[in-house]
Amino acid sequence: MTMTDARRTEMHIGLRESLGPRVADSLMEHLPPSGWDDVARQSEMILRFEMIDRRFDEVDRRFEEIDRRFNGIDQRFEGIGQRFEGVDKRFVGVDKRFDAIDSRIRFMIGTTLTIGLAMFGLQVQILLSLR
Repeated sequence: MTMTDARRTEMHIGLRESLGPRVADSLMEHLPPSGWDDVARQSEMILRFEMIDRRFDEVDRRFEEIDRRFNGIDQRFEGIGQRFEGVDKRFVGVDKRFDAIDSRIRFMIGTTLTIGLAMFGLQVQILLSLR
């Protein structure tokens, strides 16, 4: 049977009449405010805490697994970074080759123009001498 406020008041009045106000008030103060159903025993609390501990252990295990995965991802990124460094070095080499090709092309263009102008000059001189 559940304890209602009306029944608590009725019990308090009865205790005051039989035991006196001081003893009745002391007894009522020791009763739980909403009944004994809401009071947990120590064994129940221990079981609940053990259940909570198991859940936290599982959460810890999951975080450890996530940490392992992140470590693996970090290692992959380090490998990718090293590959990019290798690609950067190759690009530096390609740039040097292009610079060398560029200077060769400039030399060839300059030489070709010089030879062409020289040949043009010879042709002009030959034509002037034939007149």
